[in-house]
Amino acid sequence: MIRRATSELKIIGINFFILSAAFTSALIVLSAIAGELIPFYPVSFEVLFPFFATIAVGEWGKTRADSNFDIIAAQSGSLFHWILLRYVITFGISSVFAVFCMVFSSALRYELPLWELLIIYFPPAFFLSSLCALFGIHHAGEHIATLSCGILWLIVLLTRSVLGIPGAEYIYLFIRYAEEQNPVWLWNKCIVTAMGFSLWGIIYALHRNIQGAYRMHI
Repeated sequence: MIRRATSELKIIGINFFILSAAFTSALIVLSAIAGELIPFYPVSFEVLFPFFATIAVGEWGKTRADSNFDIIAAQSGSLFHWILLRYVITFGISSVFAVFCMVFSSALRYELPLWELLIIYFPPAFFLSSLCALFGIHHAGEHIATLSCGILWLIVLLTRSVLGIPGAEYIYLFIRYAEEQNPVWLWNKCIVTAMGFSLWGIIYALHRNIQGAYRMHI
């Protein structure tokens, strides 16, 4: 497993780490100069960093768009394990940078405890990146999974008015950004996390058909 993870890190390349470090540094600087003009923590850790983690999964953790996907699907012992490994590495590294940003931003402007920042970040990041992983096993085209999730991300941001619909506050991805004092935000985070796990249930169910189809061509 360690050897496989090391190999995947080599495939990902150094550019991912450079871009992650640059994005994290930019948000840390913004936390120092933003003042009170924007709700910094919800914007950064509920909206921006989850989208960055989704981009990471779509662009550096790509599966079907990988040029070697045919070989991997036909010859690997478990396609699902390979998909999950790539996801864990890219999402995990992105989340480490997110936590790093949380710690340094809190040192510069303390508004919320670290545990609350983690709860704000992980559910939308997990859901969106899991959705990107699901799209990634369906589409062989470059950037399609990332683009699809990016469009969904933008639509959700632009439709805050849906919170006027009873019950919508329980599934809206960016509840703290839209309504920071909404009392159901913890329930919202639990439900969004459960939605993310349900996406992995779909991925697990689909990978067998995909792998079986490729093995039939051997």
